[in-house]
Amino acid sequence: MTYEFGPFRYDPGQRLLFRGSDLVPVVPKALETLHVLLERRGSVVEKSELMRLVWADTNVEEVGLARNISLLRKALEDESDTNPYIETIPRRGYRFAAPVSTVEPAKGPPPGAPQPLAIRRRWWIWLVCALAAAFVYYQFYVPSRYLPQGNQPAGLAVVPFECLCPGMDGDSFSRGFDEVLVADLSKLSGVQVVSPSTVRRHQRMGVSMGLMGRLLGLEVLIEGTVQKLDERLRITARLVDVHTGRVIWAENYDERADDPGGAQEAVARAVTAEAGRRLRPSH
Repeated sequence: MTYEFGPFRYDPGQRLLFRGSDLVPVVPKALETLHVLLERRGSVVEKSELMRLVWADTNVEEVGLARNISLLRKALEDESDTNPYIETIPRRGYRFAAPVSTVEPAKGPPPGAPQPLAIRRRWWIWLVCALAAAFVYYQFYVPSRYLPQGNQPAGLAVVPFECLCPGMDGDSFSRGFDEVLVADLSKLSGVQVVSPSTVRRHQRMGVSMGLMGRLLGLEVLIEGTVQKLDERLRITARLVDVHTGRVIWAENYDERADDPGGAQEAVARAVTAEAGRRLRPSH
């Protein structure tokens, strides 16, 4: 049950005073005084009885009660002498004189009404927990599918190869090699290859390659490095399972450094052939 008077609403269970939907800040003892006056509304409450009920275990002088009444009147904007909420009865006490209506709490929110904050917060907690559980299950318990089942294609992406070649335009070589490798891989049956631009976009966003693979629903990544050893290029390629992070296959390829285009094409063909064998449904 709540008490309503003017624009105010008092909740006796929580000892809270509201003006509309806004909470009115009032010190606890002043609210206790309001509580007693509302319960005895329309009747004079003697000063001695008010002090006994509000300060049950404490001896207090009338000045304390007068201060509480003053604080209440300020909170209620009850400064007018005409039609006051709290009426002073000289040499006796106080009376809550304004009309008061009591409202019983509804059995439940009306249809379409927003849920209480506590219920909404509980639903958010359950939703976050469910999403976290689904992520953990997907990351750690879903078995690897890098060997496709039936006609289901294997999702694959080429991670830009890291160039470990001082003095060499590594970005240009790696980018060109990625494009050649993707072009060869896209010819494989039973394999879906993510475009290099999509991979680079996730890199610019700071998304790790493992997380990118999971977000894009991939099974495997091809990654590696490029090194220049005297007159030769050593390209190391790895086929990595997205779900477990394990290396499925790895190989080193040595090619002539004076023919970077030929090296790109030769290694791309070799890596594609090996990936095709590893990702073939019959394996």
